[in-house]
Amino acid sequence: MAGECILHVGMPRTGASSIQESLYYGLDNPETPYFSFAETKATATINALFAADPSDDPRVRMLGWSPERFAEFQRTAEQKLWQALSVATSTHSSLYLSAENCWTMPEAELLAMRQFINSARLGIRVVAYLRPRHDWLESRFQDHIIRGGRGFRITPQNAGVLDYAERIGVLERVFGAARVDLFPYAPRLFPDGCVVRHFRNHCQLELEDEKLRRSPGSLSLPAFRLLYAYRQFIPQRRGSHAALRQNALLVKQLSSLAGPPLRLHADLVSPVLEPLQEQRSVISQRLRLEFPETWHNRSDEQAIRSEQDLLNFCDQSLEWLCTVSRTPGIRRGTPEQTAQQVAERVEKLRSSIPMSLTIQWNLDATKRFLRRVAQNI
Repeated sequence: MAGECILHVGMPRTGASSIQESLYYGLDNPETPYFSFAETKATATINALFAADPSDDPRVRMLGWSPERFAEFQRTAEQKLWQALSVATSTHSSLYLSAENCWTMPEAELLAMRQFINSARLGIRVVAYLRPRHDWLESRFQDHIIRGGRGFRITPQNAGVLDYAERIGVLERVFGAARVDLFPYAPRLFPDGCVVRHFRNHCQLELEDEKLRRSPGSLSLPAFRLLYAYRQFIPQRRGSHAALRQNALLVKQLSSLAGPPLRLHADLVSPVLEPLQEQRSVISQRLRLEFPETWHNRSDEQAIRSEQDLLNFCDQSLEWLCTVSRTPGIRRGTPEQTAQQVAERVEKLRSSIPMSLTIQWNLDATKRFLRRVAQNI
């Protein structure tokens, strides 16, 4: 086969956004093109293109697309992907795709994707990172709230995302074990603690250090408490580009509040993780090192045991919030009364984004537009 497709499949919450943005904005070598349907990642379109049940796609389920409109979207996406694959074949290039939801795609859909890519005479190499499951649950819970979610829901809707042995088995059956490169998501093992550098070095990519991007990391526990209160007590605006921009810039501001990380108490996660413990030896053998599981060691005093713990604000965080939002001090009452005041001030903060953050957002939006023009998408 001529050329190769490097398929990065996540898993989710393992620095995928940093890898995708680095490739999207920084990879200019025509011998290693990055294709993502003119977005920073191909996830949503790949899911739609190979969906066995179109009625379950968010465009149909949430936006009300008709079957005809969705079918046309699939045809257009297929043409764009085929064009990119064909160019990679004819130029003997390595085409990069990144779609972290491939980690949870049904086996039949992954098989359809493999057959489509192979039909362009391209081989496939899969790259995936596995995160310790307790760490993953903490990161996913925070991401759920950051994206506008509400409620104290620790367990993911699709619990299969944590069945690592099953997911590894699916990837190896579809693509072949020798074509699946698995790594533990362990920043201590990465160059400068950066997963993008590890991915770049593993794939031998020509990607300069100054072009590497690191998406905003997790919020500190004090910052997360402020955001959690905001989600629970203020009606959320979703969907529009303006709302997405305001939310992203709000999170950016909150990320400047320092403090300890969010930790979930072992009592919260053990019902989910205990049944999966028997997989540890299998995963460690596949990774060729001891796979770390940390949930049984997380019983410190600051670990979150209940939703009430998230409404326990420290004085420093309240002072910080009132300062940056330019609002009067908060008078403590019941946890709910205090949280209501916090939410009102976070809303004020959202509506007064610093100009420097807005400028950077607009610059990135312009770069994405120019990329679409350059790719004629």
